[in-house]
Amino acid sequence: WPLLVDPQQQGTRWIKQRIGEELTVIQLSTPKWLDKVVFCVQTGSQLLIEGLADEIDAVLEPLLSRAVIKRGVGPMFLKLGPDEIEYDSKFQLYLQSKLVNPHFRPEVSAQCTVVNFIVTPEGLEEQILALVVNCEKPQLEEEKQILVRRQNEFKVVLSRLEDELLSQLSAADPATILDNLPLIEGLEKTKETSREIALQVAEAEKTEAEINHSRELYRPVASEGSMLFFLVVELSTVQHMCCT
Repeated sequence: WPLLVDPQQQGTRWIKQRIGEELTVIQLSTPKWLDKVVFCVQTGSQLLIEGLADEIDAVLEPLLSRAVIKRGVGPMFLKLGPDEIEYDSKFQLYLQSKLVNPHFRPEVSAQCTVVNFIVTPEGLEEQILALVVNCEKPQLEEEKQILVRRQNEFKVVLSRLEDELLSQLSAADPATILDNLPLIEGLEKTKETSREIALQVAEAEKTEAEINHSRELYRPVASEGSMLFFLVVELSTVQHMCCT
């Protein structure tokens, strides 16, 4: 299960926006929170548990370790609390901690995938830069986002072509590989597609350099904004009454 170390709640907001109303959100301080967990497990819903401390309630241990019980060809079960409940394989769990430096038990790290969403000065600067450019030059930022998506699509296509090519080569008969017309045509198609993508990538990189040059005009604003944020955060170490 993904465990987000997310003091600024950026990852939490992304999950909520991505899943929408189908996501059930609880905290361990929520009244009857275990009943909601049981309902989500039984119905195969998506569950987000927010605001976890260093110690996660022991009741959740079987869920975190996926201690599912399967009897024959029937449904799967999970012991949660005092009861044994039916487990739906579609169930998805997300965990989130607001602690800056949580100290989870070693087994929690083995049971969950810890994802660190703690913002860094450089990362925050890039986020602020994107916000400023989107405000001042929305078309420029839109072109940047489109370019990033296209480059990711190129990588996906190349990866798919490589997998298909390896699959065809592994399935081919070495004795007749030179006479295998579908394989040869596939190789030619892969070669041609790779050449076209290489040209598009080169053009995209040139366009990206031009866009980045224009975006850099707003870099000082982003740098100042990032610095101010971390100065405010550090005030709590000077005076504990300063709330961040």
